Amino acid sequence: MKKLFAMLLSGVGILAASAASTACVVFVLDEPEMPKELIER
Repeated sequence: MKKLFAMLLSGVGILAASAASTACVVFVLDEPEMPKELIER
């Protein structure tokens, strides 16, 4: 029973880690560009 519980927890941890790293990559790549009106001021 303990082995099954440990396997489930490790699976949840792996999924959480992969989801967090994917979200960071999407956040870095999806950075909005500054409008030219703000640059020219």
